[in-house]
Amino acid sequence: MYKLIITFLLFTTMAKAQDFVVKSIMLDSVMVRAVKAGFSVDDFIDYVRSDTTFYEGFRNLRKIPHRFDSTLEIFDKDHNSIGKLKRSGFYQRNNQYTTVHIDDRSIEGKIYNRRGNYQLYTPQFFDEVFFPDYPMNVEKSKDEDSENESQRQKDAKVIVFNPGSDEVQNSRGQKKKLAIFDPEMQKFYDYSISKVEYKDSISCYRFACTMKDSLNGKEQKEVLLKELVSFFDRENFNVVYRKYAMQHEMWLIDLDVIVEVEMTYINDNLFPQNIWYNGFWDIPFNRPERVKFQLSNFN
Repeated sequence: MYKLIITFLLFTTMAKAQDFVVKSIMLDSVMVRAVKAGFSVDDFIDYVRSDTTFYEGFRNLRKIPHRFDSTLEIFDKDHNSIGKLKRSGFYQRNNQYTTVHIDDRSIEGKIYNRRGNYQLYTPQFFDEVFFPDYPMNVEKSKDEDSENESQRQKDAKVIVFNPGSDEVQNSRGQKKKLAIFDPEMQKFYDYSISKVEYKDSISCYRFACTMKDSLNGKEQKEVLLKELVSFFDRENFNVVYRKYAMQHEMWLIDLDVIVEVEMTYINDNLFPQNIWYNGFWDIPFNRPERVKFQLSNFN
């Protein structure tokens, strides 16, 4: 299957002139034929930028009763495991509220300090997102849902659910580094669209944004999001798979994170079936953290 570069400018009205995005897209032979048959590349990029299905799928995680298994593992600077926390339980729905129940827990090594609190921030963050210790009002709107979130939670949501956004409130120019569709950032990336099968059952469009191999060391430091891959269900453009790879090493900040999410359908509702996180980060006034996290949802 050959590759073809199609170069174009994407723009709409004068009011949206600042929104013109990708100057070049790599298409495989299947997508080249699709374009000739009427497939709109610019409309597809708009889907990528404005998608809400992935976020709604995660909201269903709290709305739909189910069971889960999770494993969180902490590593030292030499990548040796120093602590592991395994949990299983279920989400119970009662009218507009959902409660998370832990019915099995095993702990190895150094997870908590003497006061019974987490030694690191990452496990605490995953608890806030997936295992809150209070009934959740799942009928809240998106705006109401984010009222009590920390800035870190809001930033994480922007990165995960709005890829390419520049809304993350970080310093040292990282707002621009996240804006992968920004004209100033396009020179650092290769963009591609292809047709794939997801789990041998769902026909998808695969969109990938990957840091160019040809970048020198200085240019690589300008890029925070190294890779973004999304699978869009061809039937309805739901995001059924997404992968992020983020890496940054500059001054006092060191970051290396990979996140993968597999979605499934529950009675036509999009639902996160498997979530993987493998990350290291080191920022001022915090201990370096090397953590792996896996969450499987079923039944």
